[in-house]
Amino acid sequence: MLHGVVYQDTTGTIIAVNPAAAEILGAPSEALVGLRSDDPSWAATHQDGSPFPGSEHPAMEALRTGEVVPDVVMGVAHGRTGERRWLLVTAVPDAFDERGVPQRVYTMFTDMTEQRRAAGALREWDRFLRRLRDTNVLGFVFADERRIIEANEAFLSMVGYDRSDLTAGRVDWRTMTPPEWAPMDDAAIAQMRANGSCRPFEKELLDAQGRRVPVLIGAAVTGLEPLAWVTFVVDLSDRKRAEEERASLIASALEARSEAERADDRLQFLLRAGALVAAARDSDDLLQHATRLMVPTLADFAVVFTPDREGALQLAVGERLDEPDAQVLLDVLHGALDWDDAPSLRVARDHGQSRLVRDLGPHLVATLPHLTPAARAAAQSLQGASLLTAPLSVGTQRLGVLVVGRSVGRVAFAESDVPVVEELGRRLAVGLTNARAFAREHGVAETLQRSVLPDSLPAAPGLDLAVRYLPATEGVGVGGDWYDAFPLGGTLFALVIGDVVGHDLGSASAMNQIRNTLRAYAVEEADPASVLRRTNTALAKLHPDALATVFYAVLDRASGELSFANAGHPPALVATKEGAAYLFEPAGLMLGVDPDATFTTGRVRLDTECAVLLYSDGLVEDRTRPIDDGLDALARAFSGHRGSSAEAVCQAVEAALLTGASRSDDACLLAAVCVRVTGDGATVPGSAPVVVLA
Repeated sequence: MLHGVVYQDTTGTIIAVNPAAAEILGAPSEALVGLRSDDPSWAATHQDGSPFPGSEHPAMEALRTGEVVPDVVMGVAHGRTGERRWLLVTAVPDAFDERGVPQRVYTMFTDMTEQRRAAGALREWDRFLRRLRDTNVLGFVFADERRIIEANEAFLSMVGYDRSDLTAGRVDWRTMTPPEWAPMDDAAIAQMRANGSCRPFEKELLDAQGRRVPVLIGAAVTGLEPLAWVTFVVDLSDRKRAEEERASLIASALEARSEAERADDRLQFLLRAGALVAAARDSDDLLQHATRLMVPTLADFAVVFTPDREGALQLAVGERLDEPDAQVLLDVLHGALDWDDAPSLRVARDHGQSRLVRDLGPHLVATLPHLTPAARAAAQSLQGASLLTAPLSVGTQRLGVLVVGRSVGRVAFAESDVPVVEELGRRLAVGLTNARAFAREHGVAETLQRSVLPDSLPAAPGLDLAVRYLPATEGVGVGGDWYDAFPLGGTLFALVIGDVVGHDLGSASAMNQIRNTLRAYAVEEADPASVLRRTNTALAKLHPDALATVFYAVLDRASGELSFANAGHPPALVATKEGAAYLFEPAGLMLGVDPDATFTTGRVRLDTECAVLLYSDGLVEDRTRPIDDGLDALARAFSGHRGSSAEAVCQAVEAALLTGASRSDDACLLAAVCVRVTGDGATVPGSAPVVVLA
């Protein structure tokens, strides 16, 4: 530990400093020499935070009294950091004159800041332990190697003792420990001697009645001579009971494992069937995949019958395991002159009732009178095979019959299999209903979409137009992409592209409404931002749940100015003499997000042989690549065909980004190139100011 020493005269002025004092006070020796005890830079304080006047400094007191002033605690500001350092100061008078009055004084001090902090932390820890003990949330015990000194009520209650037992010395941690746990206690004491604490461990204590109480124990040393510690104790009785109950439940589950596994297989089968139904959008595809799911998991063959226009059952789809018996049964069924001859099918179709046939051969011979001789002979070989029929019903509507069978040698269907097949039939019926409804909706939506997309592009003198609309290759939803191009009078021409969120009938209806609304406002308004603002307001009232992105541009073929506004759509791409550039600004919210949204009109003047590209997100977005890569690929393809015709630009972009790739979204592309018409009627691209792709 460093011992600082300063030497002061009768005024308290420092005239000499040792290196330790300079280090403790945080200032070089030369800076300290000349300072007085009452210098305000010390910012001296008492322990309670009150100011420590220079006149009360131990050095000044020693000079006045001629006596040693020992062990005064003083706080001063550290010279470098400003941090308060706590010093233990002793002043010793020196150089007495003939009158016995000291003319000098030694001021000696040590830095006790860390000791003070440690003492404070220890006091705070002691207060914390006492608060925790008094809350009685955990058991707390203060003990040494001979006895329990103190314990809180939580611990005493845990072990069935009261405070009189503790006072009388009847609460002894050694006698409360069963013999088999004694080695763990010894190990814990050794850990505390070595490390000051022991790792928490589980053990048992004997309560006042001799019952075992499972507990979790941890301890920390509070004194060394003799060794003493504070211990926390957690009662684990509830946890032990829960573990025992859990073990009992596991044992019960294991006893019923065979049945549980069978039930789980059925449940998993139905879950897979439910997922299949939810994903299917085509009835034929649904039935084909469903019968494949059933074979061989549930049956050796599966057949679905659906009614024709007159209501007679006809074979819709079938799946069989590569087993001779399964083929024989299908041959037998094909031998029936009329499916309606089969009683099991009639019962399922007409009354919505399932039927289980355990011995299939005799049943077929008895119930199918129109079997051919070959089919009858084959049926007789199916003795021991089993069959289950179930209706495909939604409410009172009968959509068909499901037939599943198991060959000879496989465990026959049982009554417990009937609910599984019935539930499968119900799910298939729901899937068929949804698929047919989807097909109807899809047809209407396609009609609406076709009505939105122009059959042909309008003739525009001096403007070469081309378009691509490429539907998604994945899924069967109707896309929300649309485009439009129409003259606005004079040399102005409108170019529009948009994308409605969703792929259903509602989205197609919203698309049609947006397209017509925008056209109407475009005729009235010259400013693209105003057109989008009014379209957005109308959409909020007519289709409050609809969302759409739109890029609307107006091209002045005479001046080459392109004015545009963007409602959340991918940015237009402009090809200039310097290369390709995206029109990222200004940008706006999607239509339908905020009915009060405003938009900003951007303007660019395009010079000769310049081009602009507007497109839908399906062109550049792909699950297999980041969108930035798609944008870069589009810019490269576009830049490489500057000066080409609109059709050539479309072909180049399609070849670069869409050829041979599967698409989860539609891609829409519209090209317009300003051209010059020659004397023989031919058009020359690049002779007018603008090329636009939308």
